[in-house]
Amino acid sequence: MQLTPYTRDVLRQYRTLINARRKAQELPPVTTDKLIDSVLDFLTCQYSVYLCSCFIIQGGSGTPPEE
Repeated sequence: MQLTPYTRDVLRQYRTLINARRKAQELPPVTTDKLIDSVLDFLTCQYSVYLCSCFIIQGGSGTPPEE
């Protein structure tokens, strides 16, 4: 996956913040891959999202799609 320097910087900032809080709770740090997985999981649970200039309504259930 190709990520822009801006995207990498934003992910790094979130990972740093999350890992500082996890360290305070004596939890292991998260990796960038885990952070991306978590963000995508969160997005799939939303009723609607706005991505790449597109407004997407996701079925209205607010739950992840069945696999």
